[in-house]
Amino acid sequence: MNRENTQQSERGPILIVDDDRDVRALLHDIFLSNGYRCRLAANGREALETFETERPPLTVTDMKMPVMDGLEFIKLARALDRDAVVLVLTGVGDVRTAVASLTSGAFDFILKPVDPDHLLGAAERALERRRRLLIRREQQAVLERRVAETVQELEMTVRRLDDTYRTTLEALGSAIDTRDVGTQAHSRRVRGYSLTIARAHGVPEDRLPDIEHGVLLHDIGKIGIPDAILLKPGPLTAAEWAIMRRHPEIGRQVIEKVPFLRGAVPIVYHHHERWDGTGYPLGLCGEAIPLGARIFAVADALDAMTFDRPYSRAIPFEDARSEIRRCAGTHFDPAVVDTFLGIPGEIFDAIRQGAPDCVADPDETEIAELSVPGFERLLSKSRAAATV
Repeated sequence: MNRENTQQSERGPILIVDDDRDVRALLHDIFLSNGYRCRLAANGREALETFETERPPLTVTDMKMPVMDGLEFIKLARALDRDAVVLVLTGVGDVRTAVASLTSGAFDFILKPVDPDHLLGAAERALERRRRLLIRREQQAVLERRVAETVQELEMTVRRLDDTYRTTLEALGSAIDTRDVGTQAHSRRVRGYSLTIARAHGVPEDRLPDIEHGVLLHDIGKIGIPDAILLKPGPLTAAEWAIMRRHPEIGRQVIEKVPFLRGAVPIVYHHHERWDGTGYPLGLCGEAIPLGARIFAVADALDAMTFDRPYSRAIPFEDARSEIRRCAGTHFDPAVVDTFLGIPGEIFDAIRQGAPDCVADPDETEIAELSVPGFERLLSKSRAAATV
């Protein structure tokens, strides 16, 4: 490293502390001839006054001095600046004291008589160590500021969402639906079906928001699936299915980082599990599958069968009910199916038709008004997750 560049990068003088005038002069000449600026002090107290004023990047100090010795100076200087870098000068017979100085924060010690090359080499290493330490310190400070700003932003976002989160999540669910051909308003309808079944099944009201969030965001992981696979008009290959089946995991990774959405994870992650254990991603069976996901499975199947898709034509509602009944115990939880079959079909028809008491599809203006940075980050994170 070029010594002049090192000194310029530190933008501060070297503080030389020694009660011996000749030693101070010698050290001054060594550093001055190599491009360093110097400040001189005859004891620790003088040095501390200079240190408080100028905060030099490097101090070279003797140990035994009147008024205040080097060890006391090191302790007080590092109390003022935890990044202070100090080299200690010591005689051969006083190595034990020099070693003790290292425990107080000195960087290294130099034996007298001073070897100029050794001294300059130690000074360069000390300055480089300080430079790296300050860089890390600044990086840490920047990171802490960013974390604090992010936390503050998230807290503000949560407060803003107190009155609008339901419509915002539906807007996001609708945005997800647009990536999957033929599923427009799918999340809105399935939300209505799921909440209706959940209430009839006796799910406590305080758990319904988690089910609602999970339903609206169940396919958020598809944002991380390439369009060539997601929008493929024909059957998927085995390799393409392997990629497609990653979307529950991608979705889980996205929403579990958002505190108020963590309750939605069971549906997002397990919405393709089957009662008989033949589903994915974990192949759970029976009541090992979260209840919300079991309820969603019935609601999702109802919507899939009663609306046209590129790969299937809609069937009448009663036929869909019969198919769900037939699959109880294999695909679906029999108890949830019983609850579903006990609900009047007119209720599901009203949800399907978008009755006034159901949440209508937000128009583009509403979506724009409800857009928040937090959800934009969710989308970017999910895309990143797909490349992992």
